[in-house]
Amino acid sequence: MLRVFSDFDGTIAVEDVGSQLFRKFAGSRAVEIVRNYLDGTITARDCLKQECQAVENVPLSELEEFVNQFSLDPTFGSFVEFCRHRSIPVVVLSDGLDFYVNRLLQKNGFGDLPFFSNHLELIQQGLVTKLVPSFPHTDAECILCGNCKRNHLLTLSADDDIIVYIGDGISDRCPVRYADIVFAKGQLIRYCQAQNVTYHEFRDFDDIRRRIELILKQKRIRKRREAEMARRDVFAQG
Repeated sequence: MLRVFSDFDGTIAVEDVGSQLFRKFAGSRAVEIVRNYLDGTITARDCLKQECQAVENVPLSELEEFVNQFSLDPTFGSFVEFCRHRSIPVVVLSDGLDFYVNRLLQKNGFGDLPFFSNHLELIQQGLVTKLVPSFPHTDAECILCGNCKRNHLLTLSADDDIIVYIGDGISDRCPVRYADIVFAKGQLIRYCQAQNVTYHEFRDFDDIRRRIELILKQKRIRKRREAEMARRDVFAQG
C-alpha cells in the first residue's frame, strides 16, 4: 500500500504560515531568532520557544484573523480525493503549530485528515496573553525538530507499505531519508541533490497526482533501497 505523508507550511499551505505569523507579531526579533536557528546556534525547539516569547500581548481574535487569510494549494483537494478513491492514507506532518494547522485544515474542509504538529497554548495572565508551545511528538535523542516526522513515518507504516513523502524545507530533510518516493520543491531539492536522495520535483499537488497515477500503473512498485535500509537501522537500534 502507498501511504502519503505531507509537510504543511509551504507545501499544503501556499506560504509558510508560521514564519509569516512570527514576522507579523514579533517583527525583527523573529528574524534574528530564525537566523540563530539556521546558523545552528539554537535548536528547532528553542527557536519556536523564543519566537513565541517574542510575541507580545496579542488578542486571540487577532491571531485567528491573521491565520484565516492564508490559503492552501488549490490542487490539494483534488489530490486528497484522488487518494481517498484509491484507499491511500494521507497524513499531515508539520514542525509548526497546531493553532494554525488545524484551523486552516478545518476551514478548507480537511478537518478529518490526521495531522501531527507542535502544540500551542494561549495562556491569559491578567491582561497579557502568552504563547506557550509544547512538543508532544519530539524525539528524546534528536534535537533537529520539535515534531519528529521520521518517527511518524515509521510508526504509522507497515513493513510492506510504500512511503511517499512530500515537502519543501529544513524539517523535511530527515524524513526523506526514510521515504521510498520523495516529492520535493524549494530548499528540499538542493538537499536531495547534495545527499543523493532520488526525488520528483513538483510545483503543486496536480504534479504529484499525475506522477502517482503513473507509479500505480507499474506491475511492481519498488521500495527505495537506501530508505528501506535506513528504516531497518532505526528498528535495529531500538
